[in-house]
This record gives sequence, structure tokens and C-alpha cells, in this order.
Amino acid sequence: MKHLFRFAALALTLMVCAAAPIEDPANWPQFRGPNASGVAAESAAPPVEFSAKKNLLWKRALPPGHSSPSVWGERIFLNAYNSSSRKLELICLARKDGAILWRRDAPATSLEQTHAVSNPATATPAVDSERVYTYFGSFGLMAFTHAGEPLWQTPRAMPRTAHGSGASPILVRDFVILNHDGIAGGYLLAVDRKTGQEAWKRMYPAPGGRRESYSTPIVWGAQIVLHRAGVVDAYDIATGAPKWSLETPTSGLSTPVASSDTVFAQTWNLLGEDDQRGALPDWATLLKKYDKNADGQISEAEFPDDLLYTARPGLEKVPNSQNYLNFRSADRNRDGVITKDEWESMLAMVASQARDHGLLALRPDGSSAKIVWREDTSIPEVPSPLLYKNRLFLVRNGGVVTCLDSATGHVIYRARTGATGPYFASPVEASGRVYLVSGDGVVTVIAASADKMEIVAKNELGEDVYASPAIAGRVIYVRTSENLYAFGER
Repeated sequence: MKHLFRFAALALTLMVCAAAPIEDPANWPQFRGPNASGVAAESAAPPVEFSAKKNLLWKRALPPGHSSPSVWGERIFLNAYNSSSRKLELICLARKDGAILWRRDAPATSLEQTHAVSNPATATPAVDSERVYTYFGSFGLMAFTHAGEPLWQTPRAMPRTAHGSGASPILVRDFVILNHDGIAGGYLLAVDRKTGQEAWKRMYPAPGGRRESYSTPIVWGAQIVLHRAGVVDAYDIATGAPKWSLETPTSGLSTPVASSDTVFAQTWNLLGEDDQRGALPDWATLLKKYDKNADGQISEAEFPDDLLYTARPGLEKVPNSQNYLNFRSADRNRDGVITKDEWESMLAMVASQARDHGLLALRPDGSSAKIVWREDTSIPEVPSPLLYKNRLFLVRNGGVVTCLDSATGHVIYRARTGATGPYFASPVEASGRVYLVSGDGVVTVIAASADKMEIVAKNELGEDVYASPAIAGRVIYVRTSENLYAFGER
């Protein structure tokens, strides 16, 4: 049996190596680059220090969008949303100077509902040597030549989500793969990259309620691995057949990363850590503080509006980021007052939802997966993890960085960058350095091999950043809320 296991492990490693695309180091073809890893080619050498006055090659004003730039050859592609005209568009720019070469609209008849800090142009285009493939939750998939000539489109019913779609398309073999997920049911879709014709569609099972997700899948050997709400699962590339799944308390936000034998999935939920759990008072304390008429109940007029149900530390200034308990949630029988039984029932419900989340190191084990190790502290909500040379890097709101040994889960260090506030962009790596981008537009560069936090540079852009950077050759491209910047040493 040991020999069989070693053979299987070797076969999986060979499959991973065989499936890994050989990319031009000057390209960054999709969300987070090759296989959504965030790791640039070894020859990539972007600058460490940059600003509006230093190492700026060019900047280009653009409509807003959370789409990251994709780079192929001499062109850059990204999605945008013009709020004044309510227009969704794919934009192509010249790599040498940022000039806009062409724009193509997505003919959406209506726009999906998004979170206050989100945007209908969230997906990052995927590019190969012949075509650019783009996705809008409000419309569906489209393909164009690099010159902007339309090739095909596959309109899709708008997914119903709580915060708007977040997944980007990926390319594998002859397929464009899309995680098209929503509250009312979702599916994993494969279409022919040449024609847009559906190759297969795998509906997601939804036992136990909500399963919408916002993450981009990755390729792992002959499988597609996906992190969805409540589950991490895998599907066969050729047919979409389910391979394995692991149920776990998670919102399905970040994209996994993988080594040759392990998948790393960053699970997150609102009540995952102590500092995310609001300190709700017991009945006696609630009554003493808020029962103004001393009738032994709490009316709607007496109920406070500042009882924190769940918190997001570091996001206090972000709209709709903190969750406060409302009166109707506790007034179960809708009679206009909260009684002791109703309040204690509410506290019990909250306590039942307080389940730990964490970064999970997974290995398939039949139809499920075995958790090799897990780390439960300072888990990011939105930014995906970065795996680089046996180290995992996480960045949480507030600028909390965790560096882990990927083999054991040992915490090498946990420290703060000093750049506080929210973090939406995922970390990326080049030349042995990790680039961490805060929502306030501070790019902190740290040494990837140091055994304690070693800040190499801190670059302030002065604009909000929601999109993950792209690195191609000697240039790093950073999309802010207003501009696309190209930084490189001249």
C-alpha cells in the first residue's frame, strides 16, 4: 500500500507539472497571474519603490472597476463600469504608454446589485495568444480578438448574490471555466474557448441553504478546485464530474492556492474569531440599561441601535462593514416587545453560529479531503493567500501579516505593516518580495525569505485600491479607484 501511495503521489505531481502552462514571463494572463497564484515569473523585476513621482512610467484615468489588469504582449485588458452612463465595458490599453486602444460594451439590460464598496465590473479578463475572454455578472461571457473584434458571447442569467459576483474566468485546455454562483443556485461552466459553445455545466448541490460564492477556481492536476460558501470542492476538468468535497464554515470569498500535493483554502466567516464576535449583553444587563418604563420588556423605542452583532476590525470606516442587531431579529413573535425568552433564544442562536474558521491545508481522501493542518488566527476575509517557496502569506484588515510554513502550518511570524485600514487586494510576489496593497492605497513591500517582518519599502499612492496588482516583466501595474498606474525603472 505504501508503494501504491507513493506512486499515486508521484502521478499527481506529474499531472500538476504537466498541466501547468508555460507562460511568457512578460505576460500576466488572468486574475493573479498564472493559475491565480500571485507569483510572477522568476525573471520579473518590478521596482520596490514607486509613487506618482518615482519610477512612474505612465498613468491612465479610467472608469471605476475592481477588475485587475491582465497583460499579454503589448496590450493590457481590464473591465470597467461607468456609473454616469451605467455602461459596462472591456478596455484595451497599450502597454508602452497606457493609451486606450479600444473599448467594447457588454449589452446588459440591467445591473446586478452589489455591496456598497463593490462594483459591477469585478471580474478580471483571461487572455491567451489569440483572444481575450471577459465576464460580467450582469451579462455573461464574451470573447474578442486582441484587436477588439467580437468573436462570440454567451449571455447568462444574472446570479442573485448578496454582494454582487466576484469570480473571474480562467482558461484550461480548450475551455473557458467560470464559477457562476448565486443564492438561488449556481453552477460551474465550461465553454469552448474558440466558439463559446457549452462543453459541460455542473450544477452545485445546495443542501442546507446558501451556497453562493465569489471566488475564482484554480487548476490542480486534472481537477478544478473551488472555494464556495460552506464547502471546498473539486471537479474533473474534462467532464465537470465531482471529485471530492469538504464541508466547512466559510463564506466562499478567497481563491485557493496549491502545491504539488496540498490545497490551501482560506475559509472565513463572520463569527470566526473572538474579535469578530459582538459582546451582546445578557437579559439582566439589557433590561437594566434599556428598560426605561420598567415593564420587564424591551420595546422597539427602547431598543438600542449600537448592539454589535458581528464586527470587522480594521473596517470601521467602511460603509456597511459592521453588523448591528436590529429589533425585528429579536422580536420573534412580532408583538412589538422583546421578552426574556426571546432574548435568550437570540443569544443562543448567535452562540450556535460562532464557529471557527481558518486557513486549511487539504489533501484529497476519497470523496472528501483530509485537513493536514489549520491556522485559525488573523484570517483575511477578501485577500487570497500567497504561496511562495514553501511559505504562505496572509494579509488581514488592519495590515496584519501572517507568514506560515506551508508544510507544517507553523507560524513563522505575525506582524503589522503599519498601513492600517481595509485590505481587498490579494498579495503578489516578484523577485523574492511580497507586495501588499491596502484599501487606502499603501503598497508595502516585504522580504519573502525573512524570518521576521522585514519591510523593504512603503509606497503611498493616495487613492483607494480594490484590485490586485499585475506584474509582467519589469513593471507592476496597480489599478486604483481612478487610475491605472505602470511603475518600472526607466
